Amino acid sequence: MPTPSESRLKGPRLDLVVAFLMLSDTLLSGVAKASTDGLAWYGWPLLALGPLAFPLWRRYPRAVLLVTVGALVASGHLGVGPLAAVPALVAIAVAMYRGHRRLTVSLVLVVSAVTMLGNWSAAGFHFTGAVMEQSMLVIGWLHVALISGESRRQRDAYMAEAEHTREEAVKRKAADERVRIARELHDSLTHSISVIRVQAGVALHLARKRGEDPPPALVAVEEAAKDATRELRETLTMLRDDEGHRLSRVKPLADRYRGLGFTIELECEVDETAVLDQEVDHAAYRIVQEALTNAVRHSSGDRVRVRVRRGEDALLVEVADNGRPGTVVPGRGITGMRERVDALGGALDVGPGEYGFTVTARLPMPANVIADRAVPEPEPPIPAPTAATELGRTR
Repeated sequence: MPTPSESRLKGPRLDLVVAFLMLSDTLLSGVAKASTDGLAWYGWPLLALGPLAFPLWRRYPRAVLLVTVGALVASGHLGVGPLAAVPALVAIAVAMYRGHRRLTVSLVLVVSAVTMLGNWSAAGFHFTGAVMEQSMLVIGWLHVALISGESRRQRDAYMAEAEHTREEAVKRKAADERVRIARELHDSLTHSISVIRVQAGVALHLARKRGEDPPPALVAVEEAAKDATRELRETLTMLRDDEGHRLSRVKPLADRYRGLGFTIELECEVDETAVLDQEVDHAAYRIVQEALTNAVRHSSGDRVRVRVRRGEDALLVEVADNGRPGTVVPGRGITGMRERVDALGGALDVGPGEYGFTVTARLPMPANVIADRAVPEPEPPIPAPTAATELGRTR
């Protein structure tokens, strides 16, 4: 459990602390440079620009990256030392973590080329060991920041997926346990209650056949057996069922992926009160989950749109990210989605769309679900008990 001090150093407060530390480093480099060789007046705002812009990275990560790297390039000729590059390195790692890989990699390559060209020019265009050493030091740190941000992003995506898998395993184990309990109850109680009901029914039938009034106690036993059978059937149904619609849990699923730096727009027309086939509901939830996981892992964008709508005869699922669509190589995730859709007789389309890379699934719904009956059918009346019918139910 986090301590109060740890809780206070999260979010914007942590950003301000990091910005203050980076500002102290850059200004310290400026003071050291000014005390020895002097520092131009415009060097101070360039050194302060990156740290002051850093607290805005959560809302404007790309703008912060451009400003910070631009300040680094502009102040490169001042010779203020390696501490001045810390804000740019942090901004590069953060931008990679947020998924802006194309822009970040491009900037790193440009800065690397400018660094190499600047050191070469300063040496009179003589390619020496000192030029190589100075250039590779800067280029190496730029790539370390690049790799650090991407590795942390992949790690968080893996941890999120592992957490989802663990949750599903726990739920699956709980469902298996409920089924086991239901089976045990069925085997132990249903048979005994059925025998009681058969015996009471046969006794009542014989009494009425002889023209006698059945004993009230015997009538009460038969009624109690009927009630017990009905209640036991309802209990077993509840134990076998899952805990509500899976699609009603899409919002918490999207919230977990938002923690990885993606803006997720969610439109879901299915809630706990909706009448939905269990297999369609399960398949739709898995498609949304897999598509979100693919977006976090492979998308170059930062925004995902999730839409779940009910058509006249099918459930429509669309997950699209604003990354640049490329060549689709079906992996286990897309193959699994296609197998789920094919099993239900639906259609799956994966590839470029008007928004970006898009996964679209159409899942047909059974006719009894399309009717969407608000009132359940009444339970059929139990026929008059006979030895033949009751014994048939016990098998």
